Amino acid sequence: MDLQTVLDNLKKENGEIPKPMQRLSELDESLVINHVIDKKFVMEMPTIPQKYKALLILSAGIALDSQACILNNTKLAKKLGATVEEIMEVFALAKFAKGATAISSAAPALEWLANNKE
Repeated sequence: MDLQTVLDNLKKENGEIPKPMQRLSELDESLVINHVIDKKFVMEMPTIPQKYKALLILSAGIALDSQACILNNTKLAKKLGATVEEIMEVFALAKFAKGATAISSAAPALEWLANNKE
């Protein structure tokens, strides 16, 4: 698999080459090729249907604040048959998960405050 084929496929799938992938390809094309190979590998695993994989990846993109991943995986999920309602539910789930991690991450500070109220 060569870089131009990868970039052409990304453009075909997304309507454009995602800017982070374009910039990465200019710096190290092997990282772009490897990323695409990894995506193909996980998307072809047989147990979880592709639509649900796209929704899972979308959820991770939301939780990790990756605008490119959010947009591209929203498009992918829709292309693979996800409804707007399913996608919005993923947004709600990711928002909840992200909020829960904020509470969990604050545990030491909350512990300290509970012991030092005065």
